Formats: sequence, structure tokens, C-alpha cells
Amino acid sequence: MDRDISFATFNLYNLQLPGKPTYPGAKPFTPEAYQRRLAWAGERLRELDADVIAFQELWSAQALRELFDAAGLSADYDLQFIKEEWYDIAVAAAVRKPWKVSAKTLHKRFPDGFRLLKRRHGEPGADAQRTDDDIEVSIDLFSRTVIQLTLGHENAQVPPVEVFCAHLKSKHATPLDKPEAGNPALKPHTAALGAALSTIRRTAEAAALRMILTDLLKGTDRAAVLLGDLNDGVHANTLSILTAQPVYRRYAKSRKAGANDSGLYAASFLQALADFQDVAYSYIYKDVREQLDHILVSEQFYDYSKKRHWSFRDQRIWNDHLDAEDRDGPERPTSDHGIVRARFLWDPA
Repeated sequence: MDRDISFATFNLYNLQLPGKPTYPGAKPFTPEAYQRRLAWAGERLRELDADVIAFQELWSAQALRELFDAAGLSADYDLQFIKEEWYDIAVAAAVRKPWKVSAKTLHKRFPDGFRLLKRRHGEPGADAQRTDDDIEVSIDLFSRTVIQLTLGHENAQVPPVEVFCAHLKSKHATPLDKPEAGNPALKPHTAALGAALSTIRRTAEAAALRMILTDLLKGTDRAAVLLGDLNDGVHANTLSILTAQPVYRRYAKSRKAGANDSGLYAASFLQALADFQDVAYSYIYKDVREQLDHILVSEQFYDYSKKRHWSFRDQRIWNDHLDAEDRDGPERPTSDHGIVRARFLWDPA
């Protein structure tokens, strides 16, 4: 049925036009390497066959257009970008008919009122019972702009869907600035301190995005989906923040976990296959396999919610290419992330 819907998230691994810059010091794509990447990614797009696709690590709008041209899919999808030109990696999206974008919102700044503050003992307003928890984090921007799309359907009976496309701060250590990097006392610890900075930023981004989601979903019947490279496993604290940890019903006759007004359900949990943990990974780093790329859905996609509009069909992760001994950078013909797709059937409660 055309009221079914499928979502996917696809990390493009720094896709850029040939000869154009990406990170400082990184090799650009040669024309040959670029065509190899387009050929591989185009084949994956056709296999995905998804209605809504979120992309990460895109450096050029034209590169994504050329990818869809190479795949023969340009006429089927509406491509959405943060803008025509930008200076860093960015997220993007593709939406297939009969779904259409009725509104787009860009989230670069954190919501008004966002604060990560615990006052020092003795300061006005401080918790008198605690003496060692003071902290203040002064982050107010997403490292990569989050795209929010409002999707409508040509069938007026189908409710709109809010889709968030995100790429949270990576696990890689943030490079220290010259004063800190050159400090003899800190030099042996730059990796640990850089990793801590990345973790703090990713956690702050998760909390800010959760505020946006709660404001959108709390007390409403709006359907929402969060897609993207969230750079943490499904059991990580940042994912717990983003999902608000809804309770899952473990068997159909249970009366528990019927709904969660503002929580998000991980498609990887909905899959619920006995052997799923053996294959559910989208990234390999130092031989550790994790799922960093996620599809999180509101209760309107949860089978046991009274507000259900769609029921879960399946999730698939394309990850065979991650085991290949490919080179890094533009010479690698594949992405360095797995590609995740989840499908949902139109099935109102």
C-alpha cells in the first residue's frame, strides 16, 4: 500500500566533488575514485528502496544530486539540504513520492533555556546536600545542523510525519587547541581529554535534541522519527537521553508498555530477533562492532500503542562491506558505516 512508509540512514563517508577539499590535510577525491563511490552508493540506494533517507557526511549538494543521477532515481526523490553551499560535513535528506515535504526547519542553536549547570556548594541556589557535583557546560550549538522535515501524504487520511535528520558529535577525540596541546602537563593526555570533549558535546547535543522532541511530542498525537548517525550504541547514555527510555512490551498479551507520549522506540529493539545481536552493527572500530546509526520512532509506529498509525515490519542493516580490507579516505569505494533501513506498514489502531 502507498500508505506504508520506510526510513533509512546512510553515512556517505565524506562524499565530495572531485578535487574539492574536505578536512584540512585530507586527500580529495580523484575523478576515478569519485565514480567508484557513486557506483557503489547508487547500487545501495536502489537496494534500500526507502521512502525517506537521511544522509550524513555530505560536503556538496551537487555530489548528492549526481549520486541520484547515477542511481537513476533523480525523478523519484526530492532532495533536501541545509542550504546550497556550506563549509563542513552536513546532513541531507531524500523524500520519495507520494510523500512530500510541507515544511523544513533547521536546528543549529540549542533550544532557548537549555542549560547544563550544577552550582558549586555555597553558591546561591546550590543544592545544600551535595558538595562535589558542580559543573557548567557552555555549549549552545549543534556541531552539525539538524534538519527537521514535516512530511505530508497525497492521501489526506494519512497524518503528517515529523522527520529529524541528525549527525551527533563523533567518538573521535576533539583536537586540543594549541595552548592545551603544547602544555607539557597535558601532552600525555591529549587523547583522553579530546575524547572527553567529544563525549561532553555529544551528550549535550542529545539533551538539546531531546528537549526539541519533548516540546514537539508531549501531549500530542504527532508522529516523529529520528534518523541518523548518532555515534553511540543503542544502550549508551546519549541514546537513553534521546529515546527517553520507553518500556517495550516483551510479548503481545502483556498489558505493560502500551504507549509513551514523548519517547522514541529503537527499530533495532523492535526487530527482536533471537540472533539479531550477532549482526546488528553499523560500524567497526578496532574490531569492536557497534550500531551507531539509528532509526528511532514515536509511539505512532509502535505496535502496542493505542495511538498507532503504522506497525513495524522489519529492520535491515547493510554491513557486509565493513569487513572488507578497504583503504580509508576517498580511495575507499564504500562507506565506512553500515546502512540501516526500517519498514512500517499502514495499520491504524
